[in-house]
Amino acid sequence: MKYGLHLAGGASVCDRKILRDVAQCAEGCGYDAVVIGDHIALPTQIESPWPYEEYNDGRPLYTIYTDMEWLDPFDTVAFLAGVTETVRLGLSVLIVPYRHPFDVARRVATIDVLSGGRFVLGCGVGWLEEEFELLGVPFARRGARTDEYIDVMKAIWSEEDPRFEGEFVRLDRGVNVTPRPLQRPHPPIWIGGETLPALRRVVARGDGWHIGLLTDTQRREMLDHLRRMMDEAGRDYDALELSAITDPVRFDAAAARRLRDDGVGMVFTAPLGREPDRIEAQVRDFADMMRDL
Repeated sequence: MKYGLHLAGGASVCDRKILRDVAQCAEGCGYDAVVIGDHIALPTQIESPWPYEEYNDGRPLYTIYTDMEWLDPFDTVAFLAGVTETVRLGLSVLIVPYRHPFDVARRVATIDVLSGGRFVLGCGVGWLEEEFELLGVPFARRGARTDEYIDVMKAIWSEEDPRFEGEFVRLDRGVNVTPRPLQRPHPPIWIGGETLPALRRVVARGDGWHIGLLTDTQRREMLDHLRRMMDEAGRDYDALELSAITDPVRFDAAAARRLRDDGVGMVFTAPLGREPDRIEAQVRDFADMMRDL
């Protein structure tokens, strides 16, 4: 079973040296991937319902958004590409409606080139309505916008002379949005989200499903739905890359085995704390546990 490191928004590793040391520690410990989350303008007062309240017994962890530093995800992954050699790097997950797909397509391709083809693009619709308001992006149509933006990026990455006519994007002339990504036809796209629309997005556009903090029962129900939907669409369920984010406070070897038994091929840990030695110790301990499964 593969394992990865989730940097959340960078709060624990905002220092340049710590970020480099933690990433290199993970690479040396056999981690498959290092990923980071995405936000742009976080409000200090949040009323939007947290997506994982049931997992956390109705206690939203709003402080990770309101009280901690959040690095720019693209700049951070570009930095990581320069200080690592083999570990995959990605976003978990990009809030797709926030940025124009031309800009994102070029950023993704650039990092894929500079990393030697190691980029993974996690894609989500977003949940924080107050942030949408700050950015002037309509919250109500975020799902449709996400689908269209993903389609536009795929066209730019894979077609010689792409054209697109959609609700949000029109491409009616030749365009030079370079470079092309090294991975062909494009870097893997992991769809985030734990709703039926998110699963439909996995089926229609995803190379994998990136699972958030669900209970065992929730996860198994969603996986059953996803398998049926993939079969109905004529897609190979077993070809999907299934990964899951875990809570380091609750996660143990038994939880890892339950995920493995459900077909999840990769689990991510998010180390807690700001002290470099403590973070690296958690990175090593998680690797030891996963290797012993």
